Amino acid sequence: HRQHQKTNQPIRQELCQNKNNLMSETFRNIRTNLQFMLENDKKVILVTSTVSGEGKSFISANLAISLSLLGKKVIIVGLDIRKPGLNKVFNIPRKEVGITQYLANPEKNLMDLVQLSDVSKNLYILPGGTVPPNPTELLARDGLDKAIETFKKSFDYVILDTAPVGMVTDTLLIGRVADLSVYVCRADYTHKNEYTLINELAENNKLPKLCTVINGLDLKRRKYGYYYGYGKYGKYYGYGKRYGYGYGYGEQTHDKE
Repeated sequence: HRQHQKTNQPIRQELCQNKNNLMSETFRNIRTNLQFMLENDKKVILVTSTVSGEGKSFISANLAISLSLLGKKVIIVGLDIRKPGLNKVFNIPRKEVGITQYLANPEKNLMDLVQLSDVSKNLYILPGGTVPPNPTELLARDGLDKAIETFKKSFDYVILDTAPVGMVTDTLLIGRVADLSVYVCRADYTHKNEYTLINELAENNKLPKLCTVINGLDLKRRKYGYYYGYGKYGKYYGYGKRYGYGYGYGEQTHDKE
């Protein structure tokens, strides 16, 4: 699947305008598998990865779109609050409005912050909002639990686009409100030893019902390799190196998701 790069061309166009192409069929398969894994009345899906560039927001956004095309009422919530990305993905101009406003002041009307997408009448978006000085503390408060309970009453599915779990503890805190976790890896990008982390998270039940999506497979090449540059993401999280590699975000210059 080819990623939209510096043009910021909305990814939603591919699923909405070309509903029979390979990418939309792939997301139909992912959608079906996740629906099978979810138990009755379970609807909160957390999406994460180890680092940036593995396609976490790409997967979560297209999964939300795919579910909405079933006629299900879906909300996608930007919980990567250190580096909010849903505004860019869905072309939302008001970056100051989002979940952080509610987490900082749970007396606010949560649904007033939710925006109807221009992709589908069934898809709603709650971006990350203003980057707070205390993201971990905000996510640890019961305001997040109250927000998710509100969404569960109003929506058929709740998709949580979270921070890379290999860099900060935010996503582990968010795991308490999720029913299922999708861990995104990327062929020719994710390091083999990251699976040590994934296995530890699964064995210790740190994320609920953990499954993986392998993103960016090139079936023509039929080989696996590893990229080593992660851009500038680390500066947003205050972390330098882990597992012996430097992590970062910056411009995503790879051409496949």
